Amino acid sequence: MKILILNSDSPNNRGDRAILAGNIELLKSAYPDAQITSLSQYKERDEAWFGISFLKLSPYSIKPADYLKLLAEARKSDIIFWGGGEILKDYTNKISLFYWALKLFGVRVVNKNIIGAFQGIGPTKANISKKVIAFAVSQCRAFLTRDEESKAKLEAWGVRIPIIASYDPAIFEQAKPVTPQALKNFTETQGIPVEVLNNYIGFGVRRWFHYRASSWLPASLKPWQKATVENSDELNLYVSNLAQIADNLVEAHDANIVFFPMHVAASENDQGFAGEVIARMKHADRAYLISKDNLAPAEMVSVLSMARAFMASRLHSAILASVANVPAYCLYYVDKGRIFFEQMGLAKHSAAIATILNDGAVETLTKEINFLIANSAKVKVEMNERLGEMRNEIERDLQQAVNG
Repeated sequence: MKILILNSDSPNNRGDRAILAGNIELLKSAYPDAQITSLSQYKERDEAWFGISFLKLSPYSIKPADYLKLLAEARKSDIIFWGGGEILKDYTNKISLFYWALKLFGVRVVNKNIIGAFQGIGPTKANISKKVIAFAVSQCRAFLTRDEESKAKLEAWGVRIPIIASYDPAIFEQAKPVTPQALKNFTETQGIPVEVLNNYIGFGVRRWFHYRASSWLPASLKPWQKATVENSDELNLYVSNLAQIADNLVEAHDANIVFFPMHVAASENDQGFAGEVIARMKHADRAYLISKDNLAPAEMVSVLSMARAFMASRLHSAILASVANVPAYCLYYVDKGRIFFEQMGLAKHSAAIATILNDGAVETLTKEINFLIANSAKVKVEMNERLGEMRNEIERDLQQAVNG
């Protein structure tokens, strides 16, 4: 069997890589003899990382030659899985919805056996956006969402194909013990001493505020708005409060802080944002940054498993921490973070990101991380049990979507 995965921005986004890795492991479990292919402009790197074949093209390429190459691969595939996290929404921009609608329409012309794979439907306001999303989804013969709320949106917008509510496929990854050689490779390439990893708290944080308004173009194409956002009082308070929380944790636990950038593309630049937080820390000498993008997804989960706790405003850093059996607290900026922690039965360990601007937020959030560390054994048992249940369900959901 030949399987083609239409993925999102896994070449530059560690969250999308986690989704892709989960989809690959899920498909390998269901179809052990399948030949799986996906898309990346870093073909050799990603073939080594994921253990499948890759077409050498960006998942977001608009070059006609790349599109023809994609259609040729789609034509000779037995089944196509379209997965990518939360690519269908208009709170960031509307134009990308037309990209996916046209792309899926062309793929369906050459191969009608398309399954939507565990996607979330993000905040969407405009009626035209809802119609375009419904059109794109309807190019599939079945569609798996990662939550019930996404399913309800699609049904309300007129989608008539079978829709199955499931979970984020990143949960299908499982942490493997860190081998001495893998740890040596990591510390040498990232410049982080081994002793740091023996006592650390992880942070997976992102810039915020630039995604609050919906328009036709993404923020990266609106430099005039970006300058305003970067100098906002809200953003400054957000950065300062993150720095103070990190300092409090260093002092309370004599622990190091390791920042895990998730989106490494220049448009998001999580590395640069983590550097801004570190620059404001009183204990900046105890903070470390994974600065090089040479960490395979499986290696990242293994290194995460060594953390004592995790603080996230990037959802997939919290998901990967959970997969690594590390108690995590998530500040969510859209509903996908709230929904995941509700699915895990751990909603009390999440909050809307705006709460970090409240009076007393630093003390409150520090207490939340302290609680996770103090109750680590209990939280880990709860997480493991629930993840096991979710993994069993997601396998059944996949078979239902494929077999009808």
